[in-house]
Amino acid sequence: MNLKFRAKDYLSSDSFESAEYEYIGNQKDGWEIKRNGEPYLQLGPGYIPLKTISCGVCSTDIDRRFLPFPLPQIIGHEVLAEGLEENHGKQFVVEINDTYEARGDKEPDLFCKEGIPTHSPERRVLGIDRLPGGFGPYILAPINAAINLEGVSPKAAVLMEPFAAALQAIIASPPKKGDHVAVLGPRRLGSLILAALSSYRKSNQSDFRITAITRHDHLVKLSKEMGADDVIDLRITNVENLKNKFDIVYDTTSTPSGFESAIQIAKREVHLKTTNGQPMAGINHLTELVVDELSILPFSEQNTKFHWQNETRTNKNIFVFENVSEEIKTKLKQDFNVYVGDEKTAETILSSKEFFDHLPRFDVVAVSNPNEIGFAIRPNPNHENSLVRPRGAILVDTTNSNQWPADQSLVGEFFKEGKEIHSSRCGDFHMAISLLRENPEITKSLETNLISHRYPADKLEEAYNKAKDPSSVKVVVDFQ
Repeated sequence: MNLKFRAKDYLSSDSFESAEYEYIGNQKDGWEIKRNGEPYLQLGPGYIPLKTISCGVCSTDIDRRFLPFPLPQIIGHEVLAEGLEENHGKQFVVEINDTYEARGDKEPDLFCKEGIPTHSPERRVLGIDRLPGGFGPYILAPINAAINLEGVSPKAAVLMEPFAAALQAIIASPPKKGDHVAVLGPRRLGSLILAALSSYRKSNQSDFRITAITRHDHLVKLSKEMGADDVIDLRITNVENLKNKFDIVYDTTSTPSGFESAIQIAKREVHLKTTNGQPMAGINHLTELVVDELSILPFSEQNTKFHWQNETRTNKNIFVFENVSEEIKTKLKQDFNVYVGDEKTAETILSSKEFFDHLPRFDVVAVSNPNEIGFAIRPNPNHENSLVRPRGAILVDTTNSNQWPADQSLVGEFFKEGKEIHSSRCGDFHMAISLLRENPEITKSLETNLISHRYPADKLEEAYNKAKDPSSVKVVVDFQ
């Protein structure tokens, strides 16, 4: 098959330019992608061509220039598409991770074998990392990532990717009985987290309260429609008056100031959901924290055993930065394989024979300050590999937190009080589709309330700029 078309590439200058693309190949033999007549990307077998119907604009698109992936690129990953050739007439939503498992490769890597295929370092990401995205008229989707859309309306389907991501936040940080949780920034993804919390509460007959926190009139009504019990308007109520009020705060603001507010108002946990590629509260690489779905926890014996609820693994290997207290090092050596040093030492260990044929990550990393948190997440500017395994934990020794610099004092106090930061990324589309089928009122609410603006594909720049405007909620670009 040969598909030749023009699309608008996103540039590091936060602008777009037209480019000519060509997809040459087939599912069995692989694909060559050309850009302006020059080789752009070579793909192996396992991809099917799809024609874009519509694509949503999200916070990641808006902050794409800050992310550590090459540009220019056709961005957009909230895709509703239709099949070509033998799939003609079928509609699909597309999971964004291009991995061994998604392509149906018979030889998976260690990350797939560990049950975390979406964290394979070799993955590409639709509309984010190399693989051309949904702001073009055609995409190439890994065969197992293209999910047939049956039983869910196309109006709600274009929201499937962010709804699945919202649901992942609830799975990673589920409210407990009697909790009072808050969604900070209930706009694009935040509104979907409200809907996911509401449906989770109903399906599990749970007892917790949901509050939305916003600064915009149109989001007050929207938050109620999407399942919030209460709405707090920060133009009326000062953040200072909300300190330690909410057991869990789901931060979807995608801003440094929003993250700092979340830290102040959380009683037990902040769940960081959106990214902006910038340092926040004196911590570097929090975007990558979300990409790897890592957690940052105060050091405790219980937290050395941390893993996601649906995992059954046992932590064995822990790396400890040199300035962590001797008392902690001694405790850890009683139960774990402990390695001590700086980030360069850690990388040397992970590339040694000792980790041959093992996942090249530590289960847990212990640090003594926020700067080391950044090094644990991304120790080397030349690659995107963390020291800690995806969905693993960074444990913070707060012994000397009162000596941390002023711009890090907020998180110092946060961890000293025993509070935690968790994160999550993509979600399970099959689970999200099932939930929407079981809860038609949620589907109806998404269709009716969330999409605020639609633009034809030739108005992509206008759609992108409108998505930046706080007056919008969800902006969708239509190709048909």
